[in-house]
Amino acid sequence: MGCRNVTKTFGSITAVDDVDLGVADGEWVSIVGPNGAGKTTLLNILNGFYTPDAGSEVFLNGEEVSGRPEHYRARHGIGRTFQGLELFESEDVLENVMTTRAVAERPNVLSAMLYYGSGRKTEAENMRFVEEILDYLELWEHRHTTVSTLPLGVQRRVDLARSLALEPDVLLLDEAMSGLTFDEKYDMIRFLTDLHEEEGLTLVMIEHDLEVVTAVSERMIVMQKGGVIARGPPEEVTNDPEVARVYTGVE
Repeated sequence: MGCRNVTKTFGSITAVDDVDLGVADGEWVSIVGPNGAGKTTLLNILNGFYTPDAGSEVFLNGEEVSGRPEHYRARHGIGRTFQGLELFESEDVLENVMTTRAVAERPNVLSAMLYYGSGRKTEAENMRFVEEILDYLELWEHRHTTVSTLPLGVQRRVDLARSLALEPDVLLLDEAMSGLTFDEKYDMIRFLTDLHEEEGLTLVMIEHDLEVVTAVSERMIVMQKGGVIARGPPEEVTNDPEVARVYTGVE
């Protein structure tokens, strides 16, 4: 998946400036850079939340999906987690994930309303699938717990579970480890590594912790003022003088 020459402006501010991004199937790419570099805006373009002002928006599995809305992209392989959690805080964990699972399905409307036939079968299949996700992410004990009462580390796993309920080919992660303790980060890395290595899931991750990035990423992209200033294997990029200047302010 990827995009070509995309630009996005907000008034006089160019948030993303002529950016190319190509991610191979099964690759783990991390996007790094200081606050305001355009990282989240780029992810918002990829999943359809923003429409770019210029460029070829997004291609996915060879299909050009420019102009397609978020729900279309979600049904066709793009999952997304958020830095600011977009959970239904008054609902429990199971309800949160089941709600997202419904986006991936297109049941017969009448049977779903009356809950018979294919509607009943789909509901049961979705429940089994969601329960497997909760078990995988070690959320089973929390399945009937109201989300707002859970600690941040568990809420971030709920956010991940909701994305996985879409059965994505590509998962966009916007600072999925922000605010987590060392142990919570370790757990998140463990889950993501298993998904990447065992399930072949493609990951595009925004992350500020360079130690995490260099440990897990196959490729690293550095953004500054809306543009890409470096890209390549983490061991090469972290030794780039321009990258060092951006992060340290030292010429």
